[in-house]
Amino acid sequence: MPNLTTFTEIYGNYHKGDTFTVSYLINSCGVSPRKAKELSNRINLKTPDGPNAVIDLLNNYGFTKTHLAKLVEKHPLVLVADAENTLLPKLKFFRSIGLSNTDMRKILIANHTLNRSLKKFFIPRYEILRRVLGDDQEVVRAITNSRFGFTYGDTMNLVPNIEVLRQSGVPQASITFLMINSATVAYWKHSRFVEAVNTAKEIGLNPLRTNFIVAVEMLLIRSKAVWESRFEVYERWGWNREMALQVFRKFPCVMKLSEETFAKKMSFLVKDMGWLSEDIAEYPQVIAYNLEKRIIPRFSVIKILKSKGLIENKLHLSAIICITEKKFLENFVVSFQKDLPLLPDVYGGKVKPSNVM
Repeated sequence: MPNLTTFTEIYGNYHKGDTFTVSYLINSCGVSPRKAKELSNRINLKTPDGPNAVIDLLNNYGFTKTHLAKLVEKHPLVLVADAENTLLPKLKFFRSIGLSNTDMRKILIANHTLNRSLKKFFIPRYEILRRVLGDDQEVVRAITNSRFGFTYGDTMNLVPNIEVLRQSGVPQASITFLMINSATVAYWKHSRFVEAVNTAKEIGLNPLRTNFIVAVEMLLIRSKAVWESRFEVYERWGWNREMALQVFRKFPCVMKLSEETFAKKMSFLVKDMGWLSEDIAEYPQVIAYNLEKRIIPRFSVIKILKSKGLIENKLHLSAIICITEKKFLENFVVSFQKDLPLLPDVYGGKVKPSNVM
Protein backbone atom coordinates (compact mmCIF):
# COMPACT_ATOMS: atom_id res chain seq x y z
CA MET A 1 0.00 0.00 0.00
CA PRO A 2 2.80 2.56 0.74
CA ASN A 3 4.17 1.98 -2.75
CA LEU A 4 0.74 2.62 -4.25
CA THR A 5 0.39 5.85 -2.24
CA THR A 6 3.82 7.03 -3.40
CA PHE A 7 2.95 6.18 -6.98
CA THR A 8 -0.31 8.13 -6.74
CA GLU A 9 1.41 11.13 -5.19
CA ILE A 10 4.05 11.21 -7.89
CA TYR A 11 1.71 10.58 -10.82
CA GLY A 12 -1.30 12.54 -9.61
CA ASN A 13 -1.84 13.98 -13.10
CA TYR A 14 -2.34 10.52 -14.58
CA HIS A 15 -5.61 10.67 -16.52
CA LYS A 16 -7.65 7.89 -17.98
CA GLY A 17 -6.50 7.30 -21.51
CA ASP A 18 -2.93 8.46 -20.79
CA THR A 19 -0.18 5.88 -20.75
CA PHE A 20 2.25 5.52 -17.87
CA THR A 21 4.98 6.80 -20.21
CA VAL A 22 3.09 10.03 -20.92
CA SER A 23 2.38 10.66 -17.24
CA TYR A 24 5.98 9.96 -16.25
CA LEU A 25 7.36 12.29 -18.90
CA ILE A 26 5.04 15.06 -17.71
CA ASN A 27 5.37 14.66 -13.94
CA SER A 28 8.96 13.45 -13.50
CA CYS A 29 10.70 15.00 -16.48
CA GLY A 30 8.85 18.28 -16.89
CA VAL A 31 7.90 17.59 -20.50
CA SER A 32 4.78 19.31 -21.85
CA PRO A 33 1.68 17.09 -22.35
CA ARG A 34 1.77 17.56 -26.11
CA LYS A 35 5.47 16.67 -26.31
CA ALA A 36 5.03 13.76 -23.90
CA LYS A 37 2.40 12.16 -26.15
CA GLU A 38 4.70 12.63 -29.12
CA LEU A 39 7.66 11.07 -27.30
CA SER A 40 5.57 8.09 -26.16
CA ASN A 41 5.76 6.87 -29.76
CA ARG A 42 9.53 6.59 -29.36
CA ILE A 43 9.84 5.23 -25.84
CA ASN A 44 7.76 2.87 -23.70
CA LEU A 45 8.31 2.95 -19.94
CA LYS A 46 6.99 0.09 -17.83
CA THR A 47 7.94 1.12 -14.28
CA PRO A 48 9.49 4.21 -12.68
CA ASP A 49 12.49 2.34 -11.21
CA GLY A 50 14.93 2.53 -14.14
CA PRO A 51 14.04 6.10 -15.22
CA ASN A 52 14.16 7.27 -11.59
CA ALA A 53 17.71 5.95 -11.30
CA VAL A 54 18.68 7.87 -14.44
CA ILE A 55 17.10 11.08 -13.15
CA ASP A 56 18.74 10.73 -9.73
CA LEU A 57 22.12 10.28 -11.39
CA LEU A 58 21.64 13.28 -13.66
CA ASN A 59 20.52 15.35 -10.69
CA ASN A 60 23.82 14.51 -9.01
CA TYR A 61 25.59 15.99 -12.03
CA GLY A 62 23.73 19.28 -11.92
CA PHE A 63 20.70 18.59 -14.08
CA THR A 64 17.68 20.64 -12.99
CA LYS A 65 14.18 19.73 -14.14
CA THR A 66 14.48 22.28 -16.94
CA HIS A 67 17.71 20.67 -18.17
CA LEU A 68 16.17 17.22 -17.81
CA ALA A 69 13.15 18.21 -19.90
CA LYS A 70 15.44 19.51 -22.69
CA LEU A 71 17.52 16.34 -22.61
CA VAL A 72 14.55 13.98 -22.63
CA GLU A 73 12.77 15.90 -25.39
CA LYS A 74 15.80 15.50 -27.63
CA HIS A 75 16.99 12.08 -26.46
CA PRO A 76 14.14 10.21 -24.69
CA LEU A 77 15.95 6.86 -24.79
CA VAL A 78 18.29 8.13 -22.09
CA LEU A 79 15.54 7.17 -19.62
CA VAL A 80 15.92 3.47 -20.41
CA ALA A 81 19.71 3.46 -20.12
CA ASP A 82 21.44 1.56 -17.30
CA ALA A 83 22.26 4.36 -14.87
CA GLU A 84 24.88 2.50 -12.84
CA ASN A 85 26.73 0.55 -15.52
CA THR A 86 26.27 2.66 -18.66
CA LEU A 87 25.74 6.30 -17.73
CA LEU A 88 27.77 6.70 -14.56
CA PRO A 89 31.15 5.58 -16.02
CA LYS A 90 30.75 8.10 -18.85
CA LEU A 91 29.83 10.96 -16.56
CA LYS A 92 32.78 10.09 -14.31
CA PHE A 93 35.05 10.10 -17.34
CA PHE A 94 33.83 13.54 -18.46
CA ARG A 95 34.44 14.90 -15.00
CA SER A 96 37.90 13.25 -14.81
CA ILE A 97 39.14 15.15 -17.86
CA GLY A 98 37.92 18.46 -16.46
CA LEU A 99 34.42 18.98 -17.83
CA SER A 100 32.20 20.87 -15.41
CA ASN A 101 28.57 19.98 -14.76
CA THR A 102 27.60 22.94 -16.94
CA ASP A 103 29.81 21.69 -19.79
CA MET A 104 28.38 18.18 -19.50
CA ARG A 105 24.81 19.44 -19.62
CA LYS A 106 25.51 21.41 -22.79
CA ILE A 107 27.23 18.46 -24.47
CA LEU A 108 24.61 15.89 -23.54
CA ILE A 109 21.67 18.09 -24.49
CA ALA A 110 23.26 19.18 -27.77
CA ASN A 111 24.30 15.70 -28.90
CA HIS A 112 23.05 12.23 -28.18
CA THR A 113 26.34 10.93 -26.80
CA LEU A 114 25.38 8.77 -23.84
CA ASN A 115 24.58 5.82 -26.11
CA ARG A 116 28.19 5.75 -27.35
CA SER A 117 30.76 3.34 -25.99
CA LEU A 118 33.15 4.71 -23.39
CA LYS A 119 36.07 2.48 -24.40
CA LYS A 120 35.51 2.46 -28.15
CA PHE A 121 34.30 6.02 -28.68
CA PHE A 122 34.89 8.56 -25.90
CA ILE A 123 38.32 7.52 -24.70
CA PRO A 124 39.86 7.14 -28.21
CA ARG A 125 38.49 10.54 -29.26
CA TYR A 126 39.77 12.15 -26.11
CA GLU A 127 43.22 10.62 -26.65
CA ILE A 128 43.34 11.94 -30.23
CA LEU A 129 42.42 15.44 -29.07
CA ARG A 130 44.98 15.16 -26.28
CA ARG A 131 47.71 14.41 -28.84
CA VAL A 132 46.57 17.29 -31.05
CA LEU A 133 46.25 19.87 -28.28
CA GLY A 134 48.73 18.78 -25.65
CA ASP A 135 46.81 19.18 -22.41
CA ASP A 136 43.41 18.54 -20.86
CA GLN A 137 42.52 22.19 -20.39
CA GLU A 138 42.68 22.81 -24.13
CA VAL A 139 40.85 19.54 -24.82
CA VAL A 140 37.99 20.67 -22.58
CA ARG A 141 37.84 24.02 -24.39
CA ALA A 142 37.78 22.25 -27.76
CA ILE A 143 35.02 19.87 -26.67
CA THR A 144 32.82 22.56 -25.15
CA ASN A 145 33.29 25.02 -28.02
CA SER A 146 32.71 22.39 -30.70
CA ARG A 147 30.38 19.81 -29.23
CA PHE A 148 29.27 18.65 -32.67
CA GLY A 149 32.85 18.13 -33.83
CA PHE A 150 33.76 16.02 -30.81
CA THR A 151 30.73 13.79 -31.24
CA TYR A 152 30.36 13.52 -35.00
CA GLY A 153 33.65 14.70 -36.52
CA ASP A 154 35.54 12.16 -38.60
CA THR A 155 38.80 11.51 -36.74
CA MET A 156 40.08 9.66 -39.81
CA ASN A 157 40.34 13.13 -41.38
CA LEU A 158 41.37 15.03 -38.27
CA VAL A 159 44.74 13.38 -37.75
CA PRO A 160 46.07 13.79 -41.35
CA ASN A 161 44.61 17.31 -41.57
CA ILE A 162 46.50 18.41 -38.48
CA GLU A 163 49.64 16.77 -39.87
CA VAL A 164 49.28 18.81 -43.08
CA LEU A 165 49.14 21.99 -41.03
CA ARG A 166 52.23 21.00 -39.06
CA GLN A 167 54.15 20.12 -42.22
CA SER A 168 53.20 23.54 -43.59
CA GLY A 169 54.79 25.25 -40.60
CA VAL A 170 51.58 26.17 -38.78
CA PRO A 171 52.48 26.65 -35.09
CA GLN A 172 50.75 24.80 -32.26
CA ALA A 173 49.06 28.01 -31.09
CA SER A 174 47.24 28.29 -34.42
CA ILE A 175 46.26 24.62 -34.37
CA THR A 176 44.84 25.12 -30.89
CA PHE A 177 43.00 28.20 -32.16
CA LEU A 178 41.45 26.10 -34.92
CA MET A 179 40.36 23.28 -32.60
CA ILE A 180 38.80 25.68 -30.11
CA ASN A 181 37.16 28.15 -32.48
CA SER A 182 36.42 26.25 -35.69
CA ALA A 183 36.96 22.58 -34.92
CA THR A 184 34.49 21.27 -37.50
CA VAL A 185 36.87 22.57 -40.18
CA ALA A 186 39.61 20.29 -38.87
CA TYR A 187 37.41 17.25 -39.57
CA TRP A 188 36.84 18.24 -43.21
CA LYS A 189 37.45 15.74 -46.01
CA HIS A 190 41.23 15.41 -46.26
CA SER A 191 41.59 16.09 -49.99
CA ARG A 192 39.54 19.31 -49.70
CA PHE A 193 41.49 20.34 -46.62
CA VAL A 194 44.81 19.91 -48.44
CA GLU A 195 43.47 21.92 -51.38
CA ALA A 196 42.43 24.77 -49.06
CA VAL A 197 45.82 24.81 -47.32
CA ASN A 198 47.65 24.93 -50.66
CA THR A 199 45.36 27.69 -51.96
CA ALA A 200 45.97 29.77 -48.84
CA LYS A 201 49.71 29.47 -49.46
CA GLU A 202 49.30 30.43 -53.15
CA ILE A 203 47.28 33.52 -52.23
CA GLY A 204 50.13 34.57 -49.98
CA LEU A 205 48.93 33.82 -46.46
CA ASN A 206 51.70 33.26 -43.94
CA PRO A 207 51.35 29.85 -42.18
CA LEU A 208 53.01 31.32 -39.10
CA ARG A 209 50.09 33.70 -38.51
CA THR A 210 46.64 32.86 -37.15
CA ASN A 211 45.11 34.47 -40.24
CA PHE A 212 46.29 31.43 -42.19
CA ILE A 213 43.92 29.20 -40.22
CA VAL A 214 41.04 31.62 -40.76
CA ALA A 215 41.80 31.70 -44.49
CA VAL A 216 41.73 27.91 -44.69
CA GLU A 217 38.35 27.94 -42.97
CA MET A 218 36.96 30.53 -45.41
CA LEU A 219 38.27 28.58 -48.38
CA LEU A 220 36.51 25.47 -47.13
CA ILE A 221 33.14 26.85 -46.10
CA ARG A 222 32.63 29.26 -49.01
CA SER A 223 31.95 27.73 -52.41
CA LYS A 224 33.61 28.97 -55.59
CA ALA A 225 30.29 30.51 -56.65
CA VAL A 226 30.16 32.51 -53.42
CA TRP A 227 33.74 33.66 -53.92
CA GLU A 228 32.96 34.93 -57.43
CA SER A 229 29.84 36.66 -56.18
CA ARG A 230 31.81 38.40 -53.44
CA PHE A 231 34.47 39.53 -55.92
CA GLU A 232 31.72 41.19 -57.95
CA VAL A 233 30.44 43.02 -54.86
CA TYR A 234 33.95 44.09 -53.88
CA GLU A 235 34.56 45.42 -57.38
CA ARG A 236 31.41 47.58 -57.15
CA TRP A 237 33.03 49.24 -54.14
CA GLY A 238 36.33 49.90 -55.90
CA TRP A 239 38.28 46.77 -55.07
CA ASN A 240 39.57 44.90 -58.11
CA ARG A 241 40.44 41.23 -57.76
CA GLU A 242 44.03 41.84 -56.71
CA MET A 243 42.96 44.40 -54.14
CA ALA A 244 40.29 42.01 -52.84
CA LEU A 245 42.90 39.28 -52.45
CA GLN A 246 45.11 41.77 -50.64
CA VAL A 247 42.21 42.44 -48.27
CA PHE A 248 41.72 38.71 -47.80
CA ARG A 249 45.41 38.26 -46.95
CA LYS A 250 45.13 40.94 -44.28
CA PHE A 251 41.69 40.04 -43.02
CA PRO A 252 40.30 36.64 -44.14
CA CYS A 253 37.19 37.18 -41.99
CA VAL A 254 35.97 39.62 -44.65
CA MET A 255 34.47 36.54 -46.30
CA LYS A 256 32.28 35.94 -43.25
CA LEU A 257 30.38 39.15 -43.93
CA SER A 258 27.26 38.77 -46.02
CA GLU A 259 27.06 40.87 -49.16
CA GLU A 260 24.32 42.98 -47.56
CA THR A 261 26.32 43.64 -44.37
CA PHE A 262 29.44 44.48 -46.35
CA ALA A 263 27.52 46.89 -48.59
CA LYS A 264 25.90 48.67 -45.63
CA LYS A 265 29.22 49.25 -43.90
CA MET A 266 30.98 50.39 -47.07
CA SER A 267 28.08 52.69 -47.92
CA PHE A 268 28.33 54.44 -44.57
CA LEU A 269 32.11 54.73 -44.63
CA VAL A 270 32.48 55.75 -48.28
CA LYS A 271 29.30 57.68 -49.07
CA ASP A 272 28.40 59.15 -45.68
CA MET A 273 31.84 59.58 -44.14
CA GLY A 274 33.84 60.26 -47.30
CA TRP A 275 36.54 57.63 -46.75
CA LEU A 276 38.24 56.21 -49.83
CA SER A 277 37.59 52.51 -50.49
CA GLU A 278 41.37 52.17 -51.04
CA ASP A 279 41.97 53.38 -47.48
CA ILE A 280 39.54 50.81 -46.14
CA ALA A 281 41.31 48.12 -48.17
CA GLU A 282 44.53 49.11 -46.41
CA TYR A 283 42.87 48.51 -43.06
CA PRO A 284 39.90 46.16 -43.71
CA GLN A 285 39.53 45.18 -40.04
CA VAL A 286 37.40 48.30 -39.67
CA ILE A 287 34.46 46.60 -41.36
CA ALA A 288 34.48 43.79 -38.83
CA TYR A 289 33.02 46.01 -36.14
CA ASN A 290 29.32 46.46 -35.41
CA LEU A 291 27.83 49.14 -37.64
CA GLU A 292 25.26 50.61 -35.25
CA LYS A 293 27.17 50.19 -31.99
CA ARG A 294 30.68 51.16 -33.04
CA ILE A 295 31.24 52.29 -36.61
CA ILE A 296 28.44 54.87 -36.93
CA PRO A 297 28.87 56.48 -33.46
CA ARG A 298 32.65 56.77 -33.72
CA PHE A 299 32.88 58.01 -37.28
CA SER A 300 30.02 60.46 -36.72
CA VAL A 301 32.05 62.06 -33.93
CA ILE A 302 35.18 62.09 -36.09
CA LYS A 303 33.30 63.76 -38.99
CA ILE A 304 32.11 66.54 -36.68
CA LEU A 305 35.59 67.11 -35.26
CA LYS A 306 37.08 67.26 -38.75
CA SER A 307 34.41 69.69 -39.93
CA LYS A 308 35.30 72.00 -37.04
CA GLY A 309 39.02 71.70 -37.76
CA LEU A 310 39.66 70.22 -34.35
CA ILE A 311 41.52 67.13 -35.60
CA GLU A 312 43.66 66.33 -38.62
CA ASN A 313 42.12 64.87 -41.76
CA LYS A 314 44.70 62.12 -42.14
CA LEU A 315 43.77 60.31 -38.94
CA HIS A 316 44.40 56.58 -39.36
CA LEU A 317 41.43 54.23 -39.28
CA SER A 318 43.00 52.14 -36.53
CA ALA A 319 43.22 55.23 -34.30
CA ILE A 320 39.47 55.56 -34.58
CA ILE A 321 38.04 52.07 -34.58
CA CYS A 322 40.50 49.81 -32.78
CA ILE A 323 41.15 51.71 -29.59
CA THR A 324 39.15 50.86 -26.47
CA GLU A 325 35.90 52.56 -25.59
CA LYS A 326 37.57 54.36 -22.71
CA LYS A 327 40.40 55.62 -24.91
CA PHE A 328 38.02 56.78 -27.65
CA LEU A 329 35.96 58.77 -25.15
CA GLU A 330 39.10 60.35 -23.70
CA ASN A 331 40.64 61.19 -27.07
CA PHE A 332 37.64 62.32 -29.09
CA VAL A 333 34.68 63.08 -26.84
CA VAL A 334 35.74 64.33 -23.42
CA SER A 335 38.69 66.26 -24.83
CA PHE A 336 36.40 68.35 -27.06
CA GLN A 337 33.32 68.55 -24.86
CA LYS A 338 34.10 72.12 -23.81
CA ASP A 339 34.03 73.26 -27.46
CA LEU A 340 31.16 70.96 -28.43
CA PRO A 341 28.88 70.30 -25.44
CA LEU A 342 26.53 68.13 -27.51
CA LEU A 343 29.28 65.75 -28.63
CA PRO A 344 28.52 63.10 -25.94
CA ASP A 345 24.87 63.15 -27.06
CA VAL A 346 25.93 62.65 -30.67
CA TYR A 347 28.04 59.70 -29.63
CA GLY A 348 25.16 58.29 -27.59
CA GLY A 349 22.77 58.61 -30.52
CA LYS A 350 20.59 61.24 -28.86
CA VAL A 351 21.48 64.06 -31.24
CA LYS A 352 21.95 63.89 -35.02
CA PRO A 353 25.46 64.82 -36.22
CA SER A 354 23.94 67.31 -38.65
CA ASN A 355 22.62 69.34 -35.71
CA VAL A 356 26.16 69.91 -34.45
CA MET A 357 28.07 70.47 -37.69
